Amino acid sequence: MVSVVAYARVSTDRQAEKQTIAQQVERLQTYAQERQWQLTTEHIYKDDGYSGARLDRPALDRLRDAAANGPIDVVLITSPDRLARRYAYQVWLLEELERAGVQVIFLERPPSSDPQDVLVIQIRGVVAEYERTVIADRMRRGRLAALRAGQLVPWTVPPFGYRQDPHRPRDPAGVQIDEDAAHVVRQIFTWYIEDGLTLYGIAQRLIDRGIPTPSGRPFWNPSSVRKILMNATYRGMAYGNQKQMVPSKRRHPLLGREPRGEGGESYRLRPVQEWIGVPVPSLIDEARFTLAQARLQRNQQWATRNTHGEYLLRRLLSCRWCGLAMNVWNNGRYAYYRCKGMDVLVMRGRREPCHARQIPTARIDDLVWNDLRQLLSEPAVLHDAVQRFRDGWLSGEEQQAHRRDLRRRRAQIQRRIERLVDAYQAEVLTLDELQARRAQLETRLAELAHDEQVLEAETVQRDHLQNLATRVEDFRAAISEGLEYAVFSQRRALVELLIDRVVVDGEDVEIRYVIPLSGAARKKRCIATTLSNGSTKR
Repeated sequence: MVSVVAYARVSTDRQAEKQTIAQQVERLQTYAQERQWQLTTEHIYKDDGYSGARLDRPALDRLRDAAANGPIDVVLITSPDRLARRYAYQVWLLEELERAGVQVIFLERPPSSDPQDVLVIQIRGVVAEYERTVIADRMRRGRLAALRAGQLVPWTVPPFGYRQDPHRPRDPAGVQIDEDAAHVVRQIFTWYIEDGLTLYGIAQRLIDRGIPTPSGRPFWNPSSVRKILMNATYRGMAYGNQKQMVPSKRRHPLLGREPRGEGGESYRLRPVQEWIGVPVPSLIDEARFTLAQARLQRNQQWATRNTHGEYLLRRLLSCRWCGLAMNVWNNGRYAYYRCKGMDVLVMRGRREPCHARQIPTARIDDLVWNDLRQLLSEPAVLHDAVQRFRDGWLSGEEQQAHRRDLRRRRAQIQRRIERLVDAYQAEVLTLDELQARRAQLETRLAELAHDEQVLEAETVQRDHLQNLATRVEDFRAAISEGLEYAVFSQRRALVELLIDRVVVDGEDVEIRYVIPLSGAARKKRCIATTLSNGSTKR
């Protein structure tokens, strides 16, 4: 009887295209049934949300281990790019499975065996990529095997409180306790559990006592203290295979500043089941470590950033003085919006802290909500803003005609460029003439491409505006009793929908609405609403 397994994979991008794991599994099961092969659920290896540009995928690793150790005859895969995105990875995996006596069947687009195709691929440098891939994958799998065997610590630099044998730095048996640093770690746990200090208070106390950070710097911050309190290594177990690399999604949050860069990579934690533990000497007993985690979790639940139902302008306030966001600060009796630049630990590296005033949350929340409520109580203001945008746009049919005209003109210029090249090859034009005339045509091509981008952006913006206007009208209909009776969730939804940012400058508050108002409406709405004796601006 033929032993059959299947492999399916989908990344985040493919999920967006509706190529789900379920669809792949259904095709693979149908293929197996047509050939009267038995394909059970436990024999289907699935990597949901893993990029094919990487080899470190949990289900793929299990499949490779099973192929090396078990009687597998056939592996079913929908297409080669489900196995791997890079050709070198495909070659490596197929050769490994072939050596194990496993036949790989692709349901579509199997790799070509044409010698000419192979030659082209080799010319493109696949051989070099293949060699690098083999080396990297062997090292990764070797590290995982050593971790599972307890023969390798999962770090290159030991955590604060430990030191390693210089002659065998990755050997768990060579890990020793650094008593001076370990005393600081134990003191941090004592301050947090017994003395009840906050993370900020512990950081400040460490700074006052002149204790350097694990990296040797003089300034501690709350996040560094938190990392020590959460480090499971201190209870006697170091974990490897905790993180995996993912595309970075971080954006700069403040005052319309541009992101510092696009792309990049970040890390996220793998499921706990995939972690690999290696025993090491313990610094903190299990009971104290558990108490610290319980308080961290409780404080996180009570943190003002997680109390979503209390502060209307949460994550929408910025300080004009220094450009930083304003967070909620609660002293147990009163809540304030407070500029992050007032925090000495945050501001180190700047010349001086921000001197902006902290503002009572209730006062500015009421001010902004009353202004928004007045705006929505005047339907003509919002209607005029929407209509003004619509008047500046082409209709759907006009946009299609404009798009066709741009494409026609672009095709004409491309044909002229081709004729210029033909004329140069026929020695009708000199090289200088070709370059000069081609540069002019390519400049016009770039202008047409820019016009197309503007047209597409206007289409997206028009659709967004239509959706915005519809949602506002839905809110008005839903709140039949009037906006003054809206519950907090309704108020917050309207604020997020219509307000882009609220910028505070001393006593002045500038409300930046998503839809800019006309000059007359903006002048009308610059009413004197006070925090102290200040005013709102739009």
